[in-house]
Amino acid sequence: MMRALVLLCLLLSDVARAASVSPTPAERVALAPPAASVGFRAYGLGLLPLDGNFTRFDGVLTYDPSDHGHCRVELRIDVASLAMSSPVIRNDVLGPDFMDAAQFPTLQFGGICQPAGLVGTLAMHGVSRPFALDLDWERVAVTAQGRLRRAEWGMTAKPFIGGATVRITVRTSLSPLHSAAGAQH
Repeated sequence: MMRALVLLCLLLSDVARAASVSPTPAERVALAPPAASVGFRAYGLGLLPLDGNFTRFDGVLTYDPSDHGHCRVELRIDVASLAMSSPVIRNDVLGPDFMDAAQFPTLQFGGICQPAGLVGTLAMHGVSRPFALDLDWERVAVTAQGRLRRAEWGMTAKPFIGGATVRITVRTSLSPLHSAAGAQH
């Protein structure tokens, strides 16, 4: 009985000591222009790059600076904010055959870091599916990149014009100037 009591006291003191050790505070970085960018590349006719960037989006990246394996991302994108070099192609991409911005005005991603990268759920075009991105951490920025098959999100029209896959790239500065320390999300 006495041995059990001593072991319990030791266990409780270890728990109290572990609780008193303060973990590295998480950094919060706003995901918003101009410090961040969200873009895509598809290949029209399988050859011609079709590049686009979204100009209105917001979100937050929360991460542990001492261990990039611990992070969380929330991102919301205004689909109609798409900018492309060709207004004709932009209108086609935003139209009912592709992203259908009138019916599905927001694209959302939420995810967490895993050993293989960023894993989460992408909600787009009325469909929510698992989506993974590779992460490239640099000293002053992080880039997330992944590929999606348009058909998995219900966008099957004009495969020769829009291509079957789309590469998504999200990049943000990790600069303290763009920190969202006081932001609530």
